[in-house]
Parts: sequence; C-alpha cells; structure tokens
Amino acid sequence: MEAMKKQRNRMNDHKNMEGEDGLVGNPQGTDTTSEGFKKLKDMINARAQAFTPEEKRNIELNAVRYRMMSYVQNHETPDVVEPGEFIRACLKAVNVKQNAFAAYMDSNPGNIAKILNGSRKINPEVAIVLGNTFEVDPQLWLQIQDKNEIIRLKSINRSSYRRFSLNNLVSSNM
Repeated sequence: MEAMKKQRNRMNDHKNMEGEDGLVGNPQGTDTTSEGFKKLKDMINARAQAFTPEEKRNIELNAVRYRMMSYVQNHETPDVVEPGEFIRACLKAVNVKQNAFAAYMDSNPGNIAKILNGSRKINPEVAIVLGNTFEVDPQLWLQIQDKNEIIRLKSINRSSYRRFSLNNLVSSNM
C-alpha cells in the first residue's frame, strides 16, 4: 500500500514537472517558450562553449564517422555520396585546406581534387592513409566506394542483371 502511494506521488511530481517546463514527456510536444526549456538550452550552450578546440574537433570528426557508417548501412537509399564529401567534412573539422592536405599526403593537388570530386577512386593504400589520418577504419572508405559502384552499376545495367537469379541457375542445370 505504501509503495503504491509513493508511486502515485512520483507520478504527480512528474505531471507537475511536465506542466512547469514542458520538457518531460509532454504528449503535445516540447514548449520551446517555457522557462525550463530556456534553462536547458542555456545549459547546453554553456557546456558547448566550455569544450576545448580538441574536443570540438573530435565531436565534428565523430559526426562525420557516424554519417559514413550510416551511409554504408543504409541499403534503401539509391543516392550516391562520394567518399570525397566525407573527406571534405573531415578536412573542415580539422580546419585544413585541400592543398595543405595534398602536401601532407605527398600527393599532387590535382589527384586529391579528383578523389574529392569522385573521378578517381580510393585505392587500399589511400584508404589506409585516410584511415590513419582521420581515425576511420580504412575498410569503411572502401565500403563507401563499393556501395557507390554497385548503385551506379545497378542503375545503368538494371535489365542485364535481372537474368541472374538462383532459380535461373538451378533450372539451367537440369
């Protein structure tokens, strides 16, 4: 009986909080004009301002890494995202210009430009350099490229691949 009373009090406290700040489980959505929301926003902004430049850089790089992993794992989108877009995002996160990056890699700026715009593929050696530089598994760079190649091939030669199926293989062997 006492446990039920405590639970009811907690539920009432929760309802009171919900009405005050508009943040806790409000089915109508968050009230962005409430005092509680403003306090939360101020706390988040204060915490973000307290990050060191290195912490900010790591947060930016982690965001790029997660976008890369999400892109590879999303099998529903036929949209191609070139590895160069992710490289650009990494360079932006560390505030390094394209030419400086080319010099760092001991590469011609034109070659880096071709990788960035998707006209040159990332080979395993470049994937390792990118992986070490931006702390991203080199296989992820290659997976992005492979996914893009499959999307392109399917869109160009869609009908020529339809004849290949397990049923066709089995029936042709009989």
